[in-house]
Amino acid sequence: MRIAIFGKAVSPSDAEALREAFQRVLHLDASPWISQAYLSELNDHMTVPEVFRAFDGEVPEGTKLMLAFGGDGTVLEAATLVRQGTVPILGVNTGRLGFLSNVSMEEFDLAMDALVAGTTWTEERALLEVHVDGHPLPLGEFPFALNEVAIHKRDTASMVVVDVHQGDNFVNTYWADGLLVSTPTGSTAYSLSAGGPIVHPSADVAIVTPVAPHNLNDRPLVVPLDQEITLMADGRDAQFLLSLDSRSFPLDPKQEVRIRRAGFSITLINLEHQNFFSTVRQKMHWGLDPRER
Repeated sequence: MRIAIFGKAVSPSDAEALREAFQRVLHLDASPWISQAYLSELNDHMTVPEVFRAFDGEVPEGTKLMLAFGGDGTVLEAATLVRQGTVPILGVNTGRLGFLSNVSMEEFDLAMDALVAGTTWTEERALLEVHVDGHPLPLGEFPFALNEVAIHKRDTASMVVVDVHQGDNFVNTYWADGLLVSTPTGSTAYSLSAGGPIVHPSADVAIVTPVAPHNLNDRPLVVPLDQEITLMADGRDAQFLLSLDSRSFPLDPKQEVRIRRAGFSITLINLEHQNFFSTVRQKMHWGLDPRER
């Protein structure tokens, strides 16, 4: 099995667990790939076996599995490297349980056993494709978002005014600190903190969520993804920020942002006992008596 490894910042307290995890990886792939940036970070805390081969950019051809060590943000970045979804991702959380990185370091051996036994299962997660004024975004070669597309004010305390259309239909004009268009995957991320609903990842919808709206009657809206969603921002700012997950780009007033379902999806690997509801229950502490927390 050809394995590629990706990660972000490394805590010294994680070094021993990562060292053991990498030794286990070598049982499945005698010369795994590892992100050059992650390797440089690891070298400050531990010795990485010399058989690990560094790569830059997308995972090398022939890779069958991406291991993403970190949190949900690490999985979001890993999604930009897996050749438009052709390589599945197993998120390994080095901190607390995540929605996307839902395998803990303590479960890593269990996950490797499950991969060998073929008892894991995969799920497809939809992405949003973004075009500005009819063209792909000029910053980077991945104009897609797994969690959300967001428009924010940039330099002033003034609100941003965003006109929203779906297909040929006018939806609303939002006066707010920002506006999010989220996937079901992103419904448990920024959108949730802004008051949006939790949506099952298999739903073919987008969630339009204003951030701190001026009009308190403006509530989050769930819409089907069968038509393009168009955003146009205006206001006192000379420029706004357009964000795709953790990547931000400058956006001029009245530039048209078109959002549609991407033509591919990202594949996530889960253990046999895991599902969306079990993760939500654990993460949100559902079903617990608050007196016992």
